[in-house]
Amino acid sequence: MGVSSLVNLILGREEAPYHSDMHPCTLEPAGYRTEIEGQEFEVYDFPGFRKGFSPAKLIGRLHRERGIDLVINCIRPKDGTVKGYYNAVRSVIPDRVPIVAAVTGLERHGDDMEKWWLRNGGELLGKGLKFVDHACITTLSPEDVSYNIDLYGRRIESTKAVRDLIIRCCN
Repeated sequence: MGVSSLVNLILGREEAPYHSDMHPCTLEPAGYRTEIEGQEFEVYDFPGFRKGFSPAKLIGRLHRERGIDLVINCIRPKDGTVKGYYNAVRSVIPDRVPIVAAVTGLERHGDDMEKWWLRNGGELLGKGLKFVDHACITTLSPEDVSYNIDLYGRRIESTKAVRDLIIRCCN
């Protein structure tokens, strides 16, 4: 699951198109409005990095045209983290714009998803990836968790974790 699934988790509704496989489905940036704790936010879904394509220029353009208050770097541990992707985005936004990590795909990661960061966060920092904060989450869709009470609970926990992350970093 990728950025679109994360956007849907933040929104609390399935609005951004997504696929459960790894084929890209977001080809152009799309903005979605939502409210978190009484504050209005516009959350953008961007095409992800892939061979021959970098969304960094699109992110830079959005920053120049509308401004960006926070960048959420969606990380899937099984895919690894590429410093070049982080650097490409960091190069098009000012240092005052925080970058946070949302580590996804942790639905089957023991009894506490946050433990992933305790074990692996230092490695990311060692690679030069400077995140001001993070959330360890699952982005499984409501349909994917409806049959399993534990996964359903993790989705609820994840929604709260990522929304709290946004509030902490945008205030």
